Amino acid sequence: MKRYFLIGLFFVGLFSDNLLVAAEKPSHSPVEWHSYAQLRFATNFNDYNNFSVRRLKFWMKSSPDFSKHWSFKVQAIFMSIQKEKLFLQDVYAQYNWKSSSIRFGQFIPQYSLQRFQPDYLIPSMERSLGVSFLIPDGGTLGARDIGVQYNLNAIDNHLQFNVGLFNGYGIKEYRFNNKSIMVSQNLSYKIDLNTSDIKLGFSTMYRQADDIFLRGIIPDTISYSGSDFRFSFYGIFTSKYIDFQAEFLQAYLENYNATSYYGLATVKFNSKNHAYLQYDCYSNDYISPLNNPWYIAGYNYFFKGYKIMLTLQTGFQQSDSGWANRTSIEFQMFFK
Repeated sequence: MKRYFLIGLFFVGLFSDNLLVAAEKPSHSPVEWHSYAQLRFATNFNDYNNFSVRRLKFWMKSSPDFSKHWSFKVQAIFMSIQKEKLFLQDVYAQYNWKSSSIRFGQFIPQYSLQRFQPDYLIPSMERSLGVSFLIPDGGTLGARDIGVQYNLNAIDNHLQFNVGLFNGYGIKEYRFNNKSIMVSQNLSYKIDLNTSDIKLGFSTMYRQADDIFLRGIIPDTISYSGSDFRFSFYGIFTSKYIDFQAEFLQAYLENYNATSYYGLATVKFNSKNHAYLQYDCYSNDYISPLNNPWYIAGYNYFFKGYKIMLTLQTGFQQSDSGWANRTSIEFQMFFK
């Protein structure tokens, strides 16, 4: 009952009079809303064929007219993998002053490069395995956490610094007697060139974990308590015709370690046709099929920029029984 109440409340807010006014006069509305869907078909040309709603996402956020210093965001998502449940992701408020801000609520701790590239903008269909598993609340923890984070954007937004304090057990459950704690930090700097730019950065995280499941790092049947230290280094080169980014991520637990790195190159032939290649390598200390790298190639066609887009992607992974293939086609459309 509580879940349906939250869903109803969300849609009431989504289509309230204020938001209808926003559609007519966006420059004078204190609230904006956005929504898009990603519909996917995947196959291995053998024993796997699957249609899915990869994402149906809604979010509301404050516009510049909302307040001089305050802002907020509420976001929910529907995915086939969530068994037809609407999942509340982000609920946070933020106080802004000069080049700084304080964010508090439920959100993704600032960590990694690719995790903070919107899924509707990244060239490949999915983020790398390492980003999915090795961000602070990756795997089974919901990607988000509840806490507070300080943000600094200085030197004309070239320098970014973030540091946050969080519960440390994600958002899939709420604990009244929490024994965990987590601290995360991110630092990056962007260098402008004549017709391109380079961004370099690193992230670190320390958690005193208490009875949490860390899918992809330790076996799914084991819960972990103890120290958890992680870091990542990343860089991205962006130009008119070619983009390239790479990232290295590492996690150190008391009895388990995990390492990941990827490289993603995009060739932009024109405004409508982009192609990309990705090498995605992930390994951990227990036997897992994740330990074999993926070789991925894909093509994006933009009907109306990223608002209406078609993606074709194929990937190969070698195993003891030979080469496995996963090919997908995805259609993306924004409703607002």
